[in-house]
Amino acid sequence: MTRSTLLCVGVAAATVLVLGCAGAGGGPELGQVTGTVIIDGAPAANVDVSFMPTGGGRPSSGKTDSNGKYELIFSATETGAQVGSHEVSIAQAVDLGLDSGTEVSSEPLESESSIPKEYLETKKTVEVKSGSNTIDLTYP
Repeated sequence: MTRSTLLCVGVAAATVLVLGCAGAGGGPELGQVTGTVIIDGAPAANVDVSFMPTGGGRPSSGKTDSNGKYELIFSATETGAQVGSHEVSIAQAVDLGLDSGTEVSSEPLESESSIPKEYLETKKTVEVKSGSNTIDLTYP
């Protein structure tokens, strides 16, 4: 084989490897997760929802809207959560007050949670499956 033939074969092999890995995604399998957070019988707005894989891996999180609905975000470019068992927790979302025209202060933010302490300390275990998942979280 000539040097140019070897070079072409090497470039082709490298291309297949790169495209093959890129096509496989390289990350864990994700399931799309949406749901509603209900606290004491009412939809809970402005709540942070965190899903932590029990077997290890990257957590996913979301924030409820005014109707208590959330969608999980896995990364800057992907929605969902890793398929498998997760420990779920909630927290009061903090409004950083960074609207235009707001002065930045070095004072720490004080935020009083409207979520009862026992719910903040409650961990729920849920299963994320491949595909679309609706996981509603009800407290108590």
